[in-house]
Amino acid sequence: MLAGTLVLSACSSDDSDGDDNDDANGGGGGTGGTVTYAMAQPWQNYNQTTAGANTVANGQVMAKVMSGFWYFGDSDGQAIANEEFGTFEKVSDDPLQVDYSINPDAVWSDGTPIDCDDVLLWWSAQSGAFDGIFSVPGTQGIEDTERPDCAAGDKDFTLLYTLPYADWLTAGPGHGNTTMMPAHVLAEQAGLSEEEFLAALQGDDPAPLEPAAEFYNNGWTIDGALPDEALIPSSGPYKISDYVTDESVTLVRNEAYWGEPGAADSIVIRMVPEPEQVQALQNGDVDIIEPQPTVDMAQQIAAASGLESEVAEEYTYEHLDFNFDNGPFADSLELREAFALCVPYETLVDNLIKPVVPDASVKQVRNVAPWDAGYQEAIDASAEWIDAYGQTDVERSRQILEEQDAVGTTIRLGTLDNQRRNDAGVLIEASCEEAGFDVEFSAAADFFDTDGALSEGRFDVAMYAWSGSPDRSGWNSTYRTVGECSVDGKGNNNGCYSNAELDQLLDDVLRTGDLDEAVAITAEIEAHLWENLVTIPLYQHPGITAWNGAVQNVVPNPSQNGIVWNAHTWSKS
Repeated sequence: MLAGTLVLSACSSDDSDGDDNDDANGGGGGTGGTVTYAMAQPWQNYNQTTAGANTVANGQVMAKVMSGFWYFGDSDGQAIANEEFGTFEKVSDDPLQVDYSINPDAVWSDGTPIDCDDVLLWWSAQSGAFDGIFSVPGTQGIEDTERPDCAAGDKDFTLLYTLPYADWLTAGPGHGNTTMMPAHVLAEQAGLSEEEFLAALQGDDPAPLEPAAEFYNNGWTIDGALPDEALIPSSGPYKISDYVTDESVTLVRNEAYWGEPGAADSIVIRMVPEPEQVQALQNGDVDIIEPQPTVDMAQQIAAASGLESEVAEEYTYEHLDFNFDNGPFADSLELREAFALCVPYETLVDNLIKPVVPDASVKQVRNVAPWDAGYQEAIDASAEWIDAYGQTDVERSRQILEEQDAVGTTIRLGTLDNQRRNDAGVLIEASCEEAGFDVEFSAAADFFDTDGALSEGRFDVAMYAWSGSPDRSGWNSTYRTVGECSVDGKGNNNGCYSNAELDQLLDDVLRTGDLDEAVAITAEIEAHLWENLVTIPLYQHPGITAWNGAVQNVVPNPSQNGIVWNAHTWSKS
């Protein structure tokens, strides 16, 4: 998932549901109060499963509005089965077969049962079937499954894989960009009865589905006002009741939810710029904050009274992406080398990260967190390239530019507008201009928007973060060759990198169930990314969470949507 405070989703690419957590103190009696959470970025889309809407901000708003069979949670960010939504079981390894059963009581908040048509809509989008008319960040294994065989009203279905898939647990309908969306809403928008829509999903002709796909891709965009209530039914413990443009989203209990009710009477998500969040928390305007920590923020939180806080590293990591579709880096490894060598790695970490996490270090690999299996193996496999490009050498950078007759090459460095990225951009700009580049650094509030610079490829180097997970499948849409380098066509491969050897390695890591083999393939992937300078890792994100001591069940979490993973258990005394 893409991250502003991140993310990340990888795109892949980066949450959602009521669960059976033992800490839940829910109940419909209206005693849980209102909990207010501060989020820096505006909410943009009700459908986080599209390529352009795969952001942390969208995921955080929708985390307890949409539900599924699993979610990332607990204190370590691992995948957890959500038995309130339903159950699933792997019944065979060869062929891989996973059987699912949706809770018999599961309904959308408008009373429509969650069943076969929702499953087939989910599969049609996630598999890339029907000529890929549904926009998604990536297919993540579902492209290798047979269409589920179910009939109207069925709540049981099977995913039968034609190839092994290591991350089968998180491939099924879950949270974030793998959420099931309401098929009956799309049917109505397409002018079809639910029976006609189901028949179209069971057919092979994309034409009848094109109006529905158009709405799926664009119709849930939040554009100045909350969509009509009929268009936004909930499948989680909360539903959206109010929206004030770029200011707040209000969630209230979903009275049709069949599981444990949300503990808080309401959850208000307020859009508060990160530099203002600590003050908003101290003033009582919000109850929970989770900003990208700066030195000043960390000091303010430590000095404040009546607050609780926690600092820890997250799965999220900051990186630089090159544009392989156009611009000076598209066809020049030498210029990418020169830029990599002028990046002030240690300076970034020393100035921006160590004051918050004193033992932080430069991140040397992309796809493995320091606490996950295979981290050191990935570093060892990439050691030659890390030594060659992963350390600052401004003199060598300038020498390369002179050899390439490229001194003065203009570079568009783009990022999201927030304090830490602004500070990082200034440091990179100064170091790389010393080497001989002409860096045009810009930070924009709409950088992650579907019409922003990242989606539209208006950058030479993009600085942002991926919000990761323990899975290996999320890397596919980040690095795999895309069919079309467009907003809807490139998934999470924002630089549109293409390499057949890497595509094969990405296939290989998905097909093994053996951890040692997966670790070895992951190391090969990392070595490839370094040797070809596909992206440049910078640092693991430090996460800081602070909250009003009157709020119960705030549990920081390193994975994609962070603190909201258990928002259904929050309450305020």
